[in-house]
Amino acid sequence: MKPRYGLRHVLSGAALAAACAGQAGAADIYGQVYDTLQGRLYPGARVSLASNPAQQAVCDDQAQFRFSHVAPGAYLVHVALPDRGLLTSRILVSRNTPTVIANLDIAKINPPEEDDEY
Repeated sequence: MKPRYGLRHVLSGAALAAACAGQAGAADIYGQVYDTLQGRLYPGARVSLASNPAQQAVCDDQAQFRFSHVAPGAYLVHVALPDRGLLTSRILVSRNTPTVIANLDIAKINPPEEDDEY
């Protein structure tokens, strides 16, 4: 007996293929927020990634954060610290790079230029 594939099976397969294609090239971003000049970690720092949709994370006890399934591209990342205010940096996610390490050293973060495009 031949297997029968109806429209529902074809559409389910197409949806699965589209979902997999959408994840191609996506990366996970791991990082830590610290200050080398003060020798300090920033647990509890709020980190947000200006992506679509935007992602937010709160640093754990080791000041580490993570963003998942980030498409290739250049992004602004905002770090909110109680004693330093809001700082902005950049992260680049390259194609075919499944993991990006984005350690944010507060002592070295310079704000993006006004004409930078993201």
